[in-house]
Amino acid sequence: MTNASFLPIAILTVLSLNGFSQSNAPATTAPATATTAPAATSPDTAKKNNPLPSVMAGVGVLYFNGNIGKGSGITAYTTIRGGYTIGVEERPVSFLGIQLDAMFGKLAASERSDTPSNNLNFQTNVMQFELTANLHLDGLLLKKDAPIAPYLYTGFSFMTYSKYTDLYDAAGQPYYYWTDGSIRDVPQNAYDVSTANASNNYHVVHRSYNYNTLVATGSTECVPIGLGVKVKLTDNIAVNVQAAYYFTFTNSLEVYSSVANGTAKDKYLYSFATIEYHFTRKQESHLDETRYQNVTMDNSFIQDTLKKNDKGISAADANRLDSLYNHRDTSAVDRSEAFNAHPTEGALKAQDQEEIKKSHDPNKVPPRFRPADKNHDGYISSQEITEAIDEFFDGTSTMTIADINGLIDYFFDQ
Repeated sequence: MTNASFLPIAILTVLSLNGFSQSNAPATTAPATATTAPAATSPDTAKKNNPLPSVMAGVGVLYFNGNIGKGSGITAYTTIRGGYTIGVEERPVSFLGIQLDAMFGKLAASERSDTPSNNLNFQTNVMQFELTANLHLDGLLLKKDAPIAPYLYTGFSFMTYSKYTDLYDAAGQPYYYWTDGSIRDVPQNAYDVSTANASNNYHVVHRSYNYNTLVATGSTECVPIGLGVKVKLTDNIAVNVQAAYYFTFTNSLEVYSSVANGTAKDKYLYSFATIEYHFTRKQESHLDETRYQNVTMDNSFIQDTLKKNDKGISAADANRLDSLYNHRDTSAVDRSEAFNAHPTEGALKAQDQEEIKKSHDPNKVPPRFRPADKNHDGYISSQEITEAIDEFFDGTSTMTIADINGLIDYFFDQ
């Protein structure tokens, strides 16, 4: 095989080398020296240190813990409400995330008592914005690509709220709580209790659970302390399961701040799950591909490329390469397969090689290309370039992608 027929293989190999090495390059990398180009960052490392953020959205439940809701007749419905959250997180380092969230939900509680004044209920609509610092164990105690990784977080939240209570039944009549535990549409002192009970629960009503009486609006600050688990489904998609306990700076979320133990600050638990999408920056090639912009799959590109080489070649070299081109194989596929099967066949004749090598000095080969000069004759042959590329893919080469690219330039300049 001729040197000219090697040109399309070499150029097309380099064109694909950058993309292939980014996704499959082995971890073995030569130590950097003054004459060795720095190794390119692998896509996995770039992705883990990628400054682009993640976005997430999900739903959960809020459980209120305040001054009411501790009497009789308490069920899950009286203290649990739904909420949803959206957020964005950026990880400046692999184990630390800075997250901004918005949460919209409700807090509620109620209790029943034989004492009419202690029959209380409320529902508060909340809108909350928070900034948290997330300590991720992947990248700290676990591998960076751990499929399941827990994390801890805390921060600061600002909440606005609107407080409502349920004071009227479905017909719009006010509730009257009697000492026998019933709810009626008339005050207890209007009828004798025993007479009312004997009259088949006359005037007994039931709560509508429509919190339509606005009591007040306000705002407060909160401090969350939470933990979560991230389950990575793909490189870009993960599921987060989280729970945080919020300590507020108010005791008025529940409407009734004057009840027994009313000085205690309100608290609540928010448990939720989110779907997260992680944006990744498109990896840009460091290979200058403009020099190959005239390359096509037609065999005639060889001669055109040589003539347009901005480095220029001597008339003698041009004539020699033209001669080699004129005696090239006609099938690019056959030429490539034959070269891979028998790389030593089709090379210059021995006497031609000796003439060329007489003018070469092994010490004049640039240091970063010397690993490719296997026979130390000062001349880089097509077979030696092929071996250098094979060693790069095998992980046994000390040369980088920049070195391989430069080696092919040197091959035509020598």
